[in-house]
Amino acid sequence: MNVEGKNLLLRTDLNLPLQDGRPQRTVRFERYVETIHKVSEEGAKTVIIAHQGRPGRKDFTSLENHAELLDEELDNKVHFIRSILGSELENTLQNMENGEVALMENIRLMSEELKNFDAKKHAEGLYVNRIASKFDLYMNDGFSVAHRSQASTVGFPQIMESKAGPVMKEELENCRKIRDEFNSGVMVLGGEKPSDLIGIIKSKIESVDKVLLGGVPGEVALIAHGRDLGEKSEWIKNRGLDRKKEELLELMEEHPEKFELPSDLATENGDKRPEEVQEMTWDIGAETAERYADIIEEADSVLMKGPMGAFEEHSEGTEKVLEAMKKCEGFTVMGGGHTSSLVKEFGYSMEDFDHVSIAGGAFVRCVSGGELPAVEALDL
Repeated sequence: MNVEGKNLLLRTDLNLPLQDGRPQRTVRFERYVETIHKVSEEGAKTVIIAHQGRPGRKDFTSLENHAELLDEELDNKVHFIRSILGSELENTLQNMENGEVALMENIRLMSEELKNFDAKKHAEGLYVNRIASKFDLYMNDGFSVAHRSQASTVGFPQIMESKAGPVMKEELENCRKIRDEFNSGVMVLGGEKPSDLIGIIKSKIESVDKVLLGGVPGEVALIAHGRDLGEKSEWIKNRGLDRKKEELLELMEEHPEKFELPSDLATENGDKRPEEVQEMTWDIGAETAERYADIIEEADSVLMKGPMGAFEEHSEGTEKVLEAMKKCEGFTVMGGGHTSSLVKEFGYSMEDFDHVSIAGGAFVRCVSGGELPAVEALDL
């Protein structure tokens, strides 16, 4: 795609963790900055559309600070467009030189954006048509929102020339490789939402050697087997995190030789056996971490999705697993927003692993063989 001198509408994902209201740099942010650098160097007049949070949630906010963060990373000043449908967009484009960049206000301020419409219906929307008329090209690089059928991800490709960006292409290539070629491997699954992992377990259980469960999924698996984890059991139940417990139990009963569960858990009072736990648990225990690390180091391929515990303050289990993945000579992949942040959190580099995905839901859906509406809209 020749972008020089063209008005380029770039859908990316700048949905970032906030600290005191200000967005923070992450692996995801750095990957998308590379794309923005690239199209800027090639002479496009680039206007970025992105979102932050969801209406009604604490992290739903303006992207003005995001523009300042981008401004620090790019050679040219990043213009901030406050009005999505006013004359400000057209005026900004008219005054932009080749290679300049602008960021539009949080696209989720538009009620149409989050409507549960298909691509054709979104393409008929007011803001999609009004914005599209100002641009020559649309590029979707937001793989981490590719599983959403939203106006900014599926509407524009219906009415204007559209392409996938470099992050989108790389993520799809690696996810499809995992989906189609990840055999005789080890899956390390943690995080806080077991329900997000059922699909990926079902799709890969016949072809993988082992499934190592940590985090809340590991604890739900123990509860499904009849363990009472005291305070943590209540915490999981009150948040509805055990709603896929029966499906998980069924999978474990069908493939008992493939699942590895925590044999000890970290608490404020030290590591304890599951049957001894009464207080809150925060991580897999040292014995479990050692056992998982031994399996990972010898694996032909490893897929990790989600940390082994509350890694911000209790990082030992997750760090042990990551170190084992680094030592593993097989194909190693990390997937998920929180998981990718672990790379920087613990001082690793992207090169220590074969692929680090910046997506959570889109990654799981793609690896599980599900549809990605934004990719379908691009007709790749």
